[in-house]
Amino acid sequence: MIMISIPVAWVFNFICIVLWLFVRPWRSWLSGLVLIVGIVLFGSRTFVWHSIEKLTDSSIPLKVFSYNVQSFGLDSDWERSHSSPRVRRLVNYVLRYEAPVKCFQEFYNSTSIDDYDVVRHFQESGYRHSVLLNPEAANQPSGMVGVAIFSIYPIVHGDRESFDRWNGLVWADIKVGHDTVRVINVHLQSMGIRVGKVLRQGQLAGVKHETRGVLSALRSGFIERREQVARVERHIRESPHPVIVTGDHNDTPYSVVYERMRRILPNSFEEAGRGFGFTYNRLPGFIRIDHQFHDPSLSMLNFETINYIKYSDHYPIVGTYRVNNKPRK
Repeated sequence: MIMISIPVAWVFNFICIVLWLFVRPWRSWLSGLVLIVGIVLFGSRTFVWHSIEKLTDSSIPLKVFSYNVQSFGLDSDWERSHSSPRVRRLVNYVLRYEAPVKCFQEFYNSTSIDDYDVVRHFQESGYRHSVLLNPEAANQPSGMVGVAIFSIYPIVHGDRESFDRWNGLVWADIKVGHDTVRVINVHLQSMGIRVGKVLRQGQLAGVKHETRGVLSALRSGFIERREQVARVERHIRESPHPVIVTGDHNDTPYSVVYERMRRILPNSFEEAGRGFGFTYNRLPGFIRIDHQFHDPSLSMLNFETINYIKYSDHYPIVGTYRVNNKPRK
């Protein structure tokens, strides 16, 4: 839990450096040392700036789009039973974004309203191959599919594993040229952050109550995600193909989950991202909890956090990888 506060600690120490320089300059060395050590240890996980690589050979660029769509924002009973312009905008965006592989978390589908029959729309748009966490929900008048992968390229094999009703992982062995890549889409246990509820409390008792709820949810989330990431690691180890792991990990770059994944696979943001890459579109707003990790054999061309798309409480992330197009001997 302490690790979440690292960016705040950096800002605090920077302020201390400035204040001590005006009052007692010799005391600024301690805050400066703490800031330098923190940046050396975790700087590359926080801020990077890479240029976009271009293909110079016959390899195939594989773009993997990942987005927690927050049930397409269908929060009210009226919107669930009527076509909403706000929902249509989000659906049209994810359908039209140009990427051959698209991964979603909190994916919702409804066969009762044509605009919400998103699985069918994907199939009609050329994404004829898919793996869904709850495939039965794709044929219901109102169903939470949860985690989903859609691909233009053929899926030669795929499967799913549920953690609970909504959280889990799906994986697909996708044939790209002469090679096969396994894409694993995960949605780990929620962080349970409700900073907005805390700030909206008008009395101290309400603030204390909501704060205790946030801390309790964070603790439970850490425990659940630690167990869930072990299952993700197993799928990575068992894969006969190069692996790309994407999704909503619900953990920051300083967490146990991130560290364990990072020890197995390079992080795509650190390899090819730009800026801070914050992916959470709610308070506190300065956290990156949606990640992509990739097999070292799949070199990075580009990684982007699309932080101007604000339909959901998450921003989309997109990684572009170089896939070998030479036939295996």
